[in-house]
Amino acid sequence: MSAASLTRLIAGRAQEVATALWLYRQLVRQRRAYARAGRDRRRPSELVEEAGAVLMIKDHELEEVRVATGRVAASQKADEILGFLDRVEALGPRRVCEIGTSAAGTLYLLSRVAAADAVLVSVDLETPPHLAAARRRLGRPGQRVVSIAGDSHSPATLERVRGELGGEALDVLFIDGDHSYEGVRCDFELYAPLVRPGGIVGLHDIQEDFATRHGAPTPSISGDVPGYWVELRAGRRTEELIADPEQDGYGIGVVYI
Repeated sequence: MSAASLTRLIAGRAQEVATALWLYRQLVRQRRAYARAGRDRRRPSELVEEAGAVLMIKDHELEEVRVATGRVAASQKADEILGFLDRVEALGPRRVCEIGTSAAGTLYLLSRVAAADAVLVSVDLETPPHLAAARRRLGRPGQRVVSIAGDSHSPATLERVRGELGGEALDVLFIDGDHSYEGVRCDFELYAPLVRPGGIVGLHDIQEDFATRHGAPTPSISGDVPGYWVELRAGRRTEELIADPEQDGYGIGVVYI
């Protein structure tokens, strides 16, 4: 090997090592930031700041973590999610499951109002191992946050959720995953039976958005959830948390089991 080739090889390896060290430092920062957030004792209303309809979690440098995730955020309207959290807190829930965690903001807020020894199970199509490890630290001391990567409609995923619950029923289920009609229906029919009598199920995006309301060709955020919600609420005790009846999408439907 010529001296020039050896020099190029060493330079290339040095760049790879530098990249690996940078990534490792980012992962360490991420875990520390999530841990600080987990120890935070502030109320949910004190923890969020609204940017449009997206709630950003304050402090902890979480917005600086960009390794396979953006800011820890919740695509929610403040009045709606805070109202839902009030209803969750009243149950003192020890078993919580969220279908469709995305940027983990809602999961984090649920941990703030769950019991001190709660188990919170997150189901997403993809959750990289390093992110699952970091999210474990989002829970308050004594809580356990579990991330399950898989299709929520899969029997195998359902069994994994059952396993994490240790044979106990859910107190709270929050559905914000597949927004197709079959997708949201399947999530409700599979996971709602895990909720104990007296527990609650929340469904996000029950309000029609512009596309669903007017049949516009623009992409729909709400998808088929509003239509399914109309069917689901028939004959059940339900509640709608909608900040503005004229708003474009969002809204949380609550089913009392």
